[in-house]
Amino acid sequence: MRAFVKQNQIILFFVLTLVIGWFPWYAGNGGLIIAAPTLSAIIVAFIASGWEGVLKIFRRLGRWRAKFGWYLFILLSPAIIYLIAIGVQLIVGGASPNFPMFKENQGLLVLTFIFFLLPWQSSAFLEEVGFRGYALEKLQEKWGPMVGTLVLGIFFGGWLLPEFYREGSAQLAMGGVNFFPWFVLQEVGWSYLMTYVYNTTNKSSLISGYLFHTAFNFWSLVLLTNAIPGEDFPIFDTNLFILASVIVAFAGAGAIFKTKGRLGYS
Repeated sequence: MRAFVKQNQIILFFVLTLVIGWFPWYAGNGGLIIAAPTLSAIIVAFIASGWEGVLKIFRRLGRWRAKFGWYLFILLSPAIIYLIAIGVQLIVGGASPNFPMFKENQGLLVLTFIFFLLPWQSSAFLEEVGFRGYALEKLQEKWGPMVGTLVLGIFFGGWLLPEFYREGSAQLAMGGVNFFPWFVLQEVGWSYLMTYVYNTTNKSSLISGYLFHTAFNFWSLVLLTNAIPGEDFPIFDTNLFILASVIVAFAGAGAIFKTKGRLGYS
């Protein structure tokens, strides 16, 4: 069994993530078990390689030493990308969000970022221990950075499909299932940027995954919506989210062009 799992571990990781993560949905309760990627990674890694395989995942999460510029990049680049999307929206005659947290409660910005960062409730942490902490390295070894990242990026966006049907979810507020293909495109774009950061920060899933994912979740809420944490989501501007998705995809393409497809991989 161990030999079979070791040979097919990335496929088993994807399948197990859906089996665990989609359980509430296919059981008729909606939503996701958001920790499924991490649980699946730990299970598959343990069966394939024992505790050493599990420790490899968490060692990548413990790598925090990188140039200060990388921290600035992951914390601020999502804001820059989303502000460009807002600028394009205004140029073509659309409306800008009202930025309620900036105008009415600046202290809430810090609390919101901390909320997104808390590991026991953070989708960034609960997904990225599996995605960038485990799957990315396996995919790069198997197919290289370009194809491996594409596969992970499609799954990264696609596995959230149940959320596009769930009442009260951010994904439904973004436009529901009609926005789903654009969401996947955005996650592919982010994935190429995350792979570039991963490969140039000593394979740190802390920096390239957990923190980067937290940053673009945070800035998406703060800059692209009029949402206030703790309140029901208002209707989001789907056109603005589509614009943001396209610009994120172009940013990912820029990382590919800059590195001639290597994305820092060696």
